[in-house]
Amino acid sequence: MLEVPHTIISSSDIHLWKKDRFLSGLIGEIDAIELLSLDIFDTLLFRICANPSDVFVLVAEKAHRVGSLKASISSAAFKEMRIRAENNARDRQAAVTGFGEVTLELIYAEMPEGVCIRDKMAQIEVETEAEVCYVNPHVASLLAACKSKQIPVALLSDMYLSLAQLRWILASAGLDLSSVDTLLVSSEEHEGKSSGHLFARLKELYPQIESHAIVHIGDNIAADVEGASKEEIRSVHYNVVPEHFESLHHWEYVRHGHVLPEWKSLRKLAEASDKTVGMGELDRVFYKMGTSVIGPFLQALCEWVIDQCVVEGIRTVHPLMREAYLLAPMLENAAHIRGVDLQIKPIYVSRQATLLAGLESFGDNELALLLSIHGLKIGELFEVLDISEEGVHFEPFLEERIENCKYIIGENGSSIYDQVGGFLRSAPIQTKILASVQRHRQLFVSYLKQEFGQPERLVTVDIGFHGTIQKALEKIVSLAGHKPQMMHLLAVGANRLDELSMRGMDIRSMLRSGSGGSDEGKRIARTPAFLEELMMGDFGSTLRYAENELSQIRPITAELKRTDEEYAMKRACQEGALAFQGYYAYLLQQKEGRLQRASLQPVEWSKPLHRVLDMPRPEEARLLGDLTHQDNFCTEYIAPICEDVAEEWFVQGPEAFLNSCNYGPSILNANWPQGLVTRRFPYYLYKFYLRLKDGFGSQAMLFETIQRVKEDGVSAVHLYGTGAFAEQALKMAWFHGLQIRYWIDPHVGFTAAPWGRFAYVTLEKVRDGRSKAEIGTGTGEGAEIASHAFLIATLSEMKEYKNHILHVYEGSGVTPIFYELRP
Repeated sequence: MLEVPHTIISSSDIHLWKKDRFLSGLIGEIDAIELLSLDIFDTLLFRICANPSDVFVLVAEKAHRVGSLKASISSAAFKEMRIRAENNARDRQAAVTGFGEVTLELIYAEMPEGVCIRDKMAQIEVETEAEVCYVNPHVASLLAACKSKQIPVALLSDMYLSLAQLRWILASAGLDLSSVDTLLVSSEEHEGKSSGHLFARLKELYPQIESHAIVHIGDNIAADVEGASKEEIRSVHYNVVPEHFESLHHWEYVRHGHVLPEWKSLRKLAEASDKTVGMGELDRVFYKMGTSVIGPFLQALCEWVIDQCVVEGIRTVHPLMREAYLLAPMLENAAHIRGVDLQIKPIYVSRQATLLAGLESFGDNELALLLSIHGLKIGELFEVLDISEEGVHFEPFLEERIENCKYIIGENGSSIYDQVGGFLRSAPIQTKILASVQRHRQLFVSYLKQEFGQPERLVTVDIGFHGTIQKALEKIVSLAGHKPQMMHLLAVGANRLDELSMRGMDIRSMLRSGSGGSDEGKRIARTPAFLEELMMGDFGSTLRYAENELSQIRPITAELKRTDEEYAMKRACQEGALAFQGYYAYLLQQKEGRLQRASLQPVEWSKPLHRVLDMPRPEEARLLGDLTHQDNFCTEYIAPICEDVAEEWFVQGPEAFLNSCNYGPSILNANWPQGLVTRRFPYYLYKFYLRLKDGFGSQAMLFETIQRVKEDGVSAVHLYGTGAFAEQALKMAWFHGLQIRYWIDPHVGFTAAPWGRFAYVTLEKVRDGRSKAEIGTGTGEGAEIASHAFLIATLSEMKEYKNHILHVYEGSGVTPIFYELRP
């Protein structure tokens, strides 16, 4: 098993920041820092909600309870009113003072009379912010490290809250205010960071410190990076919370809406904790898979197992190897976090290890089962039956797959397949097989007694799904003369568990995959291969048991055939899953009483894994699909999770391919249909669910347009359009990492720079290249195209907009490039 200490993340650890992907660049440079400047929200403080504006929903709910908000105003309606009130207040202040900075009191002054008690609402909002905020332990760790070196620390915030309100929120979140030397907020300084004003004020307060000796850390490019550069202050872009197109959380939102919103920032923080010695970029991808996908699912399972054990008074559980390689230490950590005395002792068992031991006879049905195993060779068949010496009768064919032997004709005119079947049915061989059955059963039961004392009282833990191993365990123990009193806990259970329960077995599942089950359970049960592989160590499945020279029974495991790279990727994923537990425990501790444990929402905690299975990103389909899966059920057949599929299956398109995957493995072997379809049609599933989420609106059309820009290698374009739809196109372009050089509004006649300032740059200037200095310098073919490439942001005036641009370019010798929405 993985050796992992019981740890909970601590913000007082002055070395924790060194593991942060964004902060670790300061390693070796901290002694040169003379002043540390920190942004507050989404840098030093995180929130237990998906978006900052979600706080307003909580404000409304609390206000309704105390009678401070009119009952007819829903929480969702109040959220929109609160956003509008802030915008109105900023516009009003900008018109009066020239600055758009406001206070919370000015914002609530914009609320209509009679809707709410304004001063009380402002108070509730500050209280709610304090309740949802928690200290980012990474940044707090850097702060602690700086204070240990007597480096002063300043906090700078573009915020409508006052200094007093901010101090109260910071203290409520657990920050020691004595560690902060200076606090500057835009609402009281009347201007923010983007203009450089707050940084200039900071320098005024510390005139003895040179600009180059100050480091500012924040999440906003315009405010924290560009604003700091105006005062020649070095900045670190702390890009933990902001999302982009490739973000796991964006893809989750498209598929499921907000997934685990209270835990979103915590999961992102765990993703950023991958600064491990020797970890390459590929390993980081798998580390992130562990922190954000595998870790949350397994944490829910661990919590659920502990819940079952607490109720039943169980003190010891036995997770099944090979998945126990990761599951066992996670169970151990979860029990430690809960303060539950639970012993974890893995059991080496598999379908193959129980196959012979669980047989009462060996007739046609048992033989047919073995002969139907995909990839099983003749030699392996005799090994499984533990009569390898009899294989000499078929020596020329020992390496042949059984299914191929149907077409190989032997000397007597019958197929080798039929000859093998007849040989195994013969009386002498039947006697040997039954002796092998007795021998295997005795060894297995002896192993159970040796390791667990009372084999009839085992409590097993497994991923799932049909209870095959669990049924075999009870049958073997029963055949050995014991009365099974076992309990079996599965992550996902299929309909067959109902049949096992009717037979008296105590078998339970966290999720259900059959009738009445959840989509999450069904998908995990349909495609478990990469989940299982990412949980395993460097040894194969249990094949059988053998007695050593000390009369001890030891499991014999299969030899795995993997590359060092694949082992490294799995280790990175497992390290990520274990790291997630530390962050999970930290946030539970910080927000005690406000967050539900994972076991109380098993479907929700399964959605990150379900999303990867059901709507993988192209990178995920490529990397996870290339992992090899070695089932080890009677054979060493190894294949990638996404095996090559004949092109003919894709000819009719992705939807027809997914339908075809309902055939059995003998027709189309597709372990992971969604992975295969994504490898062949990278964004089909994304666009499918994007259309559903958008109600078949414009989002998918915009996405396809921006994809064409990216496929052409163009990194920047001009946006030509007006109104809310053009703004929507602008935001999506940024989200995809596409630069919008200028937003040209054909109705207004000026060009708005995308960061909110306005510059009068006509279409003629863009045509003639006279705005080159303002547009910025670029290199390569993409930069040249971008000088005259236009994203047409309209749903109704495409032809008119294009004609307008073409008219301006007429006679210039330059042909503009258009990217427009296709109906």
